[in-house]
Amino acid sequence: MQAWHCIAIITISVILFIYGTFRNEIEDHVYEQEVKKIMETVSASPEPKNTTVLAEAETIEKSIVDSPAWAEFGIILKCQSLEMAALHAQALKSNTFLSFFYEQIKSSTTASELIFSPFKSEFFIENEEGILRSLFSAQITFEDDHLVKIICRGHSAKSAKLLATLILDSYELALVQERVDQPLPGSLLAQSDQIKQTNTQISELKEQLSQESHGDKRLNVEAIALKSEILMLDQELERFKSTLLQIDQLFKEGKPVSKYLEVADLSEFGVLKELNNSINELQNMLQGNPLEKAVRAEVKKNIQANQLLLENEIAHAIEEIKSKLAEGITRRKVLSSRIVDLHKAGLRNTSGNVKYRLLSELEESLEKKLPVYREQFALWKLSTYSVIQSAFVE
Repeated sequence: MQAWHCIAIITISVILFIYGTFRNEIEDHVYEQEVKKIMETVSASPEPKNTTVLAEAETIEKSIVDSPAWAEFGIILKCQSLEMAALHAQALKSNTFLSFFYEQIKSSTTASELIFSPFKSEFFIENEEGILRSLFSAQITFEDDHLVKIICRGHSAKSAKLLATLILDSYELALVQERVDQPLPGSLLAQSDQIKQTNTQISELKEQLSQESHGDKRLNVEAIALKSEILMLDQELERFKSTLLQIDQLFKEGKPVSKYLEVADLSEFGVLKELNNSINELQNMLQGNPLEKAVRAEVKKNIQANQLLLENEIAHAIEEIKSKLAEGITRRKVLSSRIVDLHKAGLRNTSGNVKYRLLSELEESLEKKLPVYREQFALWKLSTYSVIQSAFVE
């Protein structure tokens, strides 16, 4: 073998080795990239919209906070304690207050234009709540943990001060309108949601248990009476549902008002029949003997007036049926709950029944959570604050 043969073989071997190594690295890199893409898709797919909105909000907030061009107006609230200060800071930063505050601003065209005018573009037009979130902040001060500092930002001193005035007025109004089942502070809202969830679980479980047969013969008379009422109530609820479905179909098909009177539960409601008869009589007058021009005009005017009354009466009838349906559903839940409580009280030992055991655990949990939440909410409603500083931030 010639010397150059050996050199060629060695060179080819080195090249193949380098190529193989390089190809493995490329394949590994491509595989890692594919895995990364898949993981990003999986992690992003549940809430793509929320992620986008959050990213936009963070971008907006960073641009506003970091920019020296924005005017800032500071407000300091003095609270009764650290706990109450924390709750007020939570309330001011809550989504519930943000939505309420946004609606208050939007109710005034002048205020809305002054605050949101720098953001009027295709990119921001649908995310004004996110923009508003970035325009104010609330947190406990480092100097005094009884104080909550609110910073309001604006593209001008006028807009920043306006936002500060609006946030104080809106917050005061929001506190007045606050309900026990929809508190403003996040920590209280979390407790309220847990109580609602437990109540829903208890209600659904009782509904299931009310459908099951029970072996305690001593409770048969009262249980049968309750089940009989539920059966009649179910029939009534089905009738209401059927009526509303018929009405919905007529509405979708664009049928005239007279067709609604063919629905059984509507035809006998209020004075619908009398109004319809009156309209028919007046229309017959127009089709019968010739009338004087003034009389004909008066008849047409009465027909239009009666038709308007008929439409209003039909609308009232529909709302009445919806109300009866809602009341019936609530009544059914009460009856189902009574049946379960009746059987539960009659059974000596419910520990062997998984559903009854779960029901007992849920009820015990609710009995513990409810008094604690009510006490905390009552203390929260009694809390007060005062504005001790309101000025532009240098």
